[in-house]
Amino acid sequence: MTKFELTLNDFYVETLNDIVRQFNELVPEHSSYSYSAQDVIELLLVREHVNSELKLIRP
Repeated sequence: MTKFELTLNDFYVETLNDIVRQFNELVPEHSSYSYSAQDVIELLLVREHVNSELKLIRP
């Protein structure tokens, strides 16, 4: 497992909080789960990795 440490300025913290809010709006109300900032960062990193891998595979 790789551990990342991030230092974010206020703009990025506000942006991240907005993205977390958007992710959590997609979670059904009766669900006991909600996304944390760390969850969202990990999902975005995975998405970026998958996208870059797909670019390498495409002719």
